[in-house]
Amino acid sequence: FNILITFLLFLAVLTALVGSIGLAGTMSMNVMDRTREIGVMRAIGASDRMLMKLVLAEGMLIGAMSYGLGALLAFPISKIMSDGISLALFDAPSTSGYTPTGFAIWLALVVGLSFAASVIPARKASRLTIREVLAYE
Repeated sequence: FNILITFLLFLAVLTALVGSIGLAGTMSMNVMDRTREIGVMRAIGASDRMLMKLVLAEGMLIGAMSYGLGALLAFPISKIMSDGISLALFDAPSTSGYTPTGFAIWLALVVGLSFAASVIPARKASRLTIREVLAYE
């Protein structure tokens, strides 16, 4: 049973890593699409730090929203699957449960991965100059 739990945990972490790579790509495209807006913010005095905070906050917000949606969908789906497998194999419903510690660990992991995935796009946004923005289009 521990081998199955370990394998499923490995798959969950792998899925989270793939999701963070997808978020990094999305945030990079977002920075490219908003180059003009970033230039306007630069023109009215936005600092490098402010632009980095803006992109990092957006990435972490997307990560937190995905965590919330994932948690809401995971409850009923995992319960149905767990009960179905337990009934098929053991003729008894499952006794699986969820712990607040597990939720806290996954929330920290998701927020950390979201932060890490947003760092490179945030740096790119903070390094754009008004001259580069004007030359962009």
